[in-house]
Amino acid sequence: MEKAALTVGVRLKEVATSTTAYQSCTVLHADTVGLVFEVERNIAEAGVVETVVSQILVPWTNILHVILVEERT
Repeated sequence: MEKAALTVGVRLKEVATSTTAYQSCTVLHADTVGLVFEVERNIAEAGVVETVVSQILVPWTNILHVILVEERT
């Protein structure tokens, strides 16, 4: 994948590692070391559902694949 295409604000359909698949992400930063993205998740604790926004850094060596969101105009 051409990492230069992953500029700030690019929407990602999925970022997958060997243990987790993050969906509906937004790129915050990408460089030769890794990918930083933001993801919203719904978490249920004690019957209460909350939306949590997380910023996650994943080294490229841990990423299995990245799927970009297709946008048509």
